[in-house]
Amino acid sequence: MLNQEQLSCYQAQANVLYHALYFEPSEFLLGQFRENDVAQSWPETGEHSQRSRGLALLEQALKEPDETLLPMLKKDYTQLFLGPGELTAIPWGSPYLHEKRLLCGPSTEAFAAFCQHHGIQVSTQSKEPIDHIGLMLSVLGSLLAEELKQENGVPLKVAEDLLRDHLLPWSDRFCELMLAGATTPYYQGIALLISSLLDGLTQELDISPLSLQLFQ
Repeated sequence: MLNQEQLSCYQAQANVLYHALYFEPSEFLLGQFRENDVAQSWPETGEHSQRSRGLALLEQALKEPDETLLPMLKKDYTQLFLGPGELTAIPWGSPYLHEKRLLCGPSTEAFAAFCQHHGIQVSTQSKEPIDHIGLMLSVLGSLLAEELKQENGVPLKVAEDLLRDHLLPWSDRFCELMLAGATTPYYQGIALLISSLLDGLTQELDISPLSLQLFQ
């Protein structure tokens, strides 16, 4: 069982990474990273080696002024997650878990049913599948925040189920593709920080992810 401090740290990490992944890069988020000296203030939870490498890359990127950095980040973000053309790192889970690489496949439906069963609301920017890794990190962060309030293990158990059944089966491959395909140290660093967060929770909570065939 995670203590309150660890829960708070993991919750904060999940929330920041949700914003870094799901939304286009912005002056606001870059400013927040710089203002809070992200490399020094980032919580010391998660897998140490990936966290250290990720923060070093993020710190390197943030040395560039916004007028230079933002256009590079927007180009990288578009190629990784939006298109047009083939995406470097598809951010939705279903194409990894469906032999025809379909969006809105059975795994998307399973995650939607999971959210409905637990009364979880997932807010999307547009009509898109809800199994976006950024949205899943947002749900994870919300569940950890709820555990901080309730302190009864119930939201944490739901978070464990989310990780084991819906996110961890494909997140390693996503992070691998994101790290290899990113052209900026910023998004390379974000990929490593996601891996650090998820690997840390896997170890801390002793989770054995579902072993599913990947097609991506």
